[in-house]
Order: sequence, then structure tokens, then C-alpha cells
Amino acid sequence: MSTAAVQYAVLGLISSRRDGIHGYRLKSEFEDRFGDFWALNYGQMYRTLDRLERTGLIAGAEVPQVGRPPRRVYRITDRGRKSLHSWLELPPGDGPRAMRDEVAVKLLFRSGERPDDLVDLVRRQRALYLRHLSRLNKRRARLGGDAPESFASRLLLLQADMRVRTDLAWLEVVEKAVLERAADAR
Repeated sequence: MSTAAVQYAVLGLISSRRDGIHGYRLKSEFEDRFGDFWALNYGQMYRTLDRLERTGLIAGAEVPQVGRPPRRVYRITDRGRKSLHSWLELPPGDGPRAMRDEVAVKLLFRSGERPDDLVDLVRRQRALYLRHLSRLNKRRARLGGDAPESFASRLLLLQADMRVRTDLAWLEVVEKAVLERAADAR
């Protein structure tokens, strides 16, 4: 995911909170909204917030808490709203995703190994994808209502589902190719 997409996803979430939002809560909302198809750790979140604040797209203010250190609450600025609106109007710039899948790299460097080891790798990866697909289906089933966020979330979950199913189909092809290659070698 591009740096700009991360920044605008965070900016979009902040824009929906008129009273502002602190980093920890923002990270939680990011996971709730995008977690099934887009991971962002706390370090990335706070670097993004820092970048947005330095460029004047958000403003942060320390808010005191009882019995705790103050927390920094972020609000979108007018400049941030204009920037978000302009970015939302731009056509997507992303082409197809590059193959940066861990299992693809492992296959590349393990292709000379025993076929059984490669099949085991593929089957373990398939099990991970199937668990992820199950989580996506459960999340989609929990979505309700006609709110714009639910509509968009359903579409994003559908995209994630389709990508996982494509990866599963690719793993089937890989397993078949490995087994055929092993049979030919005998």
C-alpha cells in the first residue's frame, strides 16, 4: 500500500471524528475498518500522524486525563479536508499488485528441495488462507445496515475474499505442478 493511501486512510478516519481522536483509538478504528485486508502497526500509525501534522493536514493537541499522562488528540484541518477531498477525486493510480507474497519467495528459493517439503509448504499456506477466508466471511456476515461505511466495507471485504480465493487457486496449481514434477523425476 502506498504511503499516500495510508495517509489518506488515516486522514479519512480522523475527518469522521468531529471531536478528534487519539492515536490508540485511531489504530483500533483502523483495524476495525481495514484489519481484514490492510495491516498497520502502531509505529506506522504514529509516523503517519506525525507526517500529517507536520504538513498541516491535521492538528494535534494535548488533552489532560485523570490519573494518566495527557493524550494527544488529532483533528483534521481545513487544509486537510481540502487535501482529502482532492485525493478522493483523483482516479486510482495503482496498477495490479506486485507479487510480494512470502510463499512465492520461499518457493523460488526452495524449488530444489524435496517435493514433499514443497507440498507441505503449500498445504500450510493453504490452511492459513482458509482461516483468513473464514474470518472474512464472519466479518461480512456481521456487517449490517445501509450506512455508507457498511456498503464500502462489504465491497472491500469482497475484494479481500476474491484475492484470497485467487491465491488458493494458485496454490492448487503450484501443488499440482510440484507433484507432477516429482512424478516425472521418478
